[in-house]
Amino acid sequence: MSDPWPPRPPGPEQAPAAGRGPGDATGAPRGSDDRRPSPNRRALGIALVAVAAIVVIAALVGGSTPPGGATFPPVGATTGAAGSATAVTRGDVARALAAQGIQVEDVARPYRPAEAPGFATAPRLVIRAVLPDDPDHGLLVIYEFADPAEASAAAEEQAAYIAGGVGRVQFPNDARFVIRVVGSTAIFFTWSPAASPDARTASIATALEGLGFGVPVPG
Repeated sequence: MSDPWPPRPPGPEQAPAAGRGPGDATGAPRGSDDRRPSPNRRALGIALVAVAAIVVIAALVGGSTPPGGATFPPVGATTGAAGSATAVTRGDVARALAAQGIQVEDVARPYRPAEAPGFATAPRLVIRAVLPDDPDHGLLVIYEFADPAEASAAAEEQAAYIAGGVGRVQFPNDARFVIRVVGSTAIFFTWSPAASPDARTASIATALEGLGFGVPVPG
């Protein structure tokens, strides 16, 4: 049978020839290629961004951080000036080291070892045991607190922080630690046998063992 002449116009249920895809005998429109994310995925993405923003803001504002957290004071925090208790402990340290033939001097340059929040926000005094063969080391930090109980709690927090992941990796593998509580102050000293060319470094730790009571770092 021959095609009718003139050709019939396409009916309401027949797509125009231009709308037919290659090999589409029925004239059905091509499938949509819309790759935009679904409303559910967009909502999930917005929620994740909001959560991330909250975490960042919380980190900037600061607050209580468990061991393995921040090693510096929260933004806006001030450590205050060390008082008379720190001066007394400094004298104790100087006498203990003098018995080992080691002198002590104050340190003007900044020094901050990896610290748990209690140590990070406490008033401090940095001193140095004079080691002629190792002038870059021998640094000790004396922290001052309101009372002996607070000093003891901060020292235990520091010990737990050092034993944790984030705190421990900031020290050499062979690092040795001395944490002593003397009255309302705490002393922190760390050294590495492999990185200590002066043989008197170990004597610093020995001298400090006679002050107050020690807080061991969990192994």
